Amino acid sequence: MPTIDDVKRQIAAYKNRYIFWTEKEIRALPEILDDGESVLAITSGIVDTSTWLAVCTQRRVIFLNRGMVYGLRQVQFPLDRIQSIDHSFTIVFGSIRVWDGASAFTLNLVLKNSIMPFVRVTEENMYALKKQQHTAPAARQPATDVASQLAKLAELKEKGHLTEAEFQAEKKKLLA
Repeated sequence: MPTIDDVKRQIAAYKNRYIFWTEKEIRALPEILDDGESVLAITSGIVDTSTWLAVCTQRRVIFLNRGMVYGLRQVQFPLDRIQSIDHSFTIVFGSIRVWDGASAFTLNLVLKNSIMPFVRVTEENMYALKKQQHTAPAARQPATDVASQLAKLAELKEKGHLTEAEFQAEKKKLLA
């Protein structure tokens, strides 16, 4: 779990930050972030009449609001579940909307200059994570052909390395 100093250094390293009225939310981040998880992009905006902080990490997008009375409200979207991240803006402000196919969260009154960098960092990490997940299983488990495995079993049986009962047991496992 990162410390508050770690979190503040990560935020300071992100040049497009917009953290208007979100000091309470920033102080809550060390409790929310997992080990090895860091702040890659950060911005803030309004939902209804409350100020919310939006944070992108290597694993998820987190929206936080620590109200004066309510405690901590948190909405999070794992990067591999996000279907789209949309944005719009006018002259000064805009919005960011994250949708995972089942629910959406829209952050309004986001400073225009912080919208595109936040969206880009989020998209880059979404695609990197999805690419990693799609290539990792292939590396761990080579594709096997049942027919070729059956042929190898038959060959072992013919050479006398397997009995008929062992051959039938292994064949049953393969075909299950």
